[in-house]
Amino acid sequence: MNEVPTLVEHLKNLAQGYHDTHLALQAQYRKMESPEEFLVGLKHREAALLSRFRLVQKHLLDSLEDDELEKAIELSKIFDEIRVINEFVIQTLVGKDSETGAD
Repeated sequence: MNEVPTLVEHLKNLAQGYHDTHLALQAQYRKMESPEEFLVGLKHREAALLSRFRLVQKHLLDSLEDDELEKAIELSKIFDEIRVINEFVIQTLVGKDSETGAD
C-alpha cells in the first residue's frame, strides 16, 4: 500500500533539493571555464526556472479558493521580493568585480 508523504516528508525533500542544488552550483563554479560563461549559464537557467515557476504559479492561483488564494499570493510576493534582492546583490557584486577588473 502506497502512503501519501506527510508534510514533514515534503519539507525534508524540499530541504534536500535545496542542499543538492547548492552543492551542484558549487561544483559547477569550481569547474567553470570563465566567470562570464558561468554567469550566462546561470542567467539562462534562472530564466527557464522562472518561466516554469510562473506557469505553475498561474495554475495554482487559478485553482484556489479565497483563503488559500490569499496565502498563495503572499507566498508569491515573498518569492518575488527574495528574487529582487538576489538579483540586486548579484548585479551589484558583478558590477563591483567589473570595476575592479578595469583598474
